[in-house]
Amino acid sequence: MFVHQHVLRYLLRPEHYCTQRQHDLELEQLFLPAWHFIAAKSELSGDGDFLTLELFGRPLLLRNSGGRFLAFENICSHRHCLLTDAAAGHQPKLRCQYHGWEFDDDGRTAKIPEAKCFRPWDRDNSRLNSFRVEACGDLLFVCMDSSTPPLREWLSPFFEETERAFAAPMWKMTHVWEYDCESNWKVPVENTLESYHVTALHQKFFGDQLPAEKNMTHLLHHRYTGLNFDANSRMEKLQARLKQWLGGKPEFQYLHRHIHPNTVLVSTDTINYVLMYVPTSPTTVRIRMRFFAVRGTRRGPLASLIAWLAWRFAKAKTLQVHNEDLDIYASQQKGLERSRHPGVIGSREERIYAFQKYIMDALGLTPSPDPANPAAQRVVS
Repeated sequence: MFVHQHVLRYLLRPEHYCTQRQHDLELEQLFLPAWHFIAAKSELSGDGDFLTLELFGRPLLLRNSGGRFLAFENICSHRHCLLTDAAAGHQPKLRCQYHGWEFDDDGRTAKIPEAKCFRPWDRDNSRLNSFRVEACGDLLFVCMDSSTPPLREWLSPFFEETERAFAAPMWKMTHVWEYDCESNWKVPVENTLESYHVTALHQKFFGDQLPAEKNMTHLLHHRYTGLNFDANSRMEKLQARLKQWLGGKPEFQYLHRHIHPNTVLVSTDTINYVLMYVPTSPTTVRIRMRFFAVRGTRRGPLASLIAWLAWRFAKAKTLQVHNEDLDIYASQQKGLERSRHPGVIGSREERIYAFQKYIMDALGLTPSPDPANPAAQRVVS
């Protein structure tokens, strides 16, 4: 059931989706203190494997060092060159591409060619900048703020649930998808928080019937929102039976978690995925996804074939829905930038309301007057 049974105010204004001032405020107060999903362990399975990415204007290098996962700023402390331009690769040593400086796991200089040129040497003050890395199942998260609580607390109360949903042997990462959108980051986030659009935008998948409220439970909290959906269609029951045959316990549920500000975790009986929305400008966003398919505990040619078929079917349907969503983001952004409407949120979209209230509270923003009652400033909690 929905928490609210009445219309809700649209708290954010169009300028909150397009101005540089809002973008800078969100980076400083929402994103830099947060934990961010960056990769799966299986993407860096070997000692010395690494990958690079840019996060909020900062170049990062994530490295597997003997089973420890370490994150450094991808900038050499010598002459400011990027340590590497490669998106991913393997290096026995963490080494700068320009002058060959090598660094240890603490980011300290380990080997400097013709080191006598740099006497006397201040080793501690020539360390690479590093960041905290923690794992939940196969998922790796990075945090740029030393004062932020540990990942377990950040993902609470969904840490154990996430750990089960993204870990071997039951689950295996099978697909990486990253793409850029011409919209503010909040546009795709708000899209994933509501089911109101599915019959209009995903007609082939959902048909004419919106998911029944009686099968839905919304969880609203200032740190997160969640959806528990009782999956009882023929297709979902088949997926549950496949998981059970492969050695798993069927849940018969679609679970959707949004950890504020920008982490989304989705789990079903045959496919789970994690979404990270990374703003790259006031009106653009990079969306990073990792898909995990049910692998199960059974082994053998038949089990492998069934797991593969289940993954292929679930992948095709999931990508179909996400591509249909992707097509609407730019249109939503264009409308936001020109709109003179106050907007309105229905009870089915109440997770958007909770998300907008989180942003308003976190940034200290004041809601505009309610057009239906200009004297009223109260915001439903």
